[in-house]
Amino acid sequence: MGFFDKIKKAFDTGGIKVELEAPKSFDWGDQTIPTRVTIVGHESEPRSIRSLSFTLKDEGDNKMAPGMRDKDRPSRPDGRRFSSSYEHLVALELGPGETHTMEVGVPLSAGAGPGLLERMSFGADGATLHFGTQWYVLSVSAPVEGANMARADTTRLKASGQLGDQRIAFG
Repeated sequence: MGFFDKIKKAFDTGGIKVELEAPKSFDWGDQTIPTRVTIVGHESEPRSIRSLSFTLKDEGDNKMAPGMRDKDRPSRPDGRRFSSSYEHLVALELGPGETHTMEVGVPLSAGAGPGLLERMSFGADGATLHFGTQWYVLSVSAPVEGANMARADTTRLKASGQLGDQRIAFG
């Protein structure tokens, strides 16, 4: 195996394509986010997929640090305030070039949304509670058996806020 073959194998995603469709918005009171996942198999070889991994993360609006609102300090190492994961088990055998589409409801269990601390940002002039509309990134990855990495797709959606943002002044 040559040097470039080793590099290619290290970044192998199984030769499939993944496409994620989801509504443009959701409500934390919903039970699920309805999604449609389309997977296109490798052009010449069969592939096996055993799960779909979904992740929902807040996006924030600070352009300088992904996932953070202006004047925020991150509560997670990656700068985001909220992250949720869901693993959907499947038994999918894709023939060469075969396309398979499935509907998956990504669960939003009660209380799964950002908590009070994840909705707060602090500044010199006080704290802001963020109950307004917030943008999120929903991603899905489909690991192929025998591949080192998983092919993924993402979409951006928002959760409508109930109360708008409220500012609280200190002393």
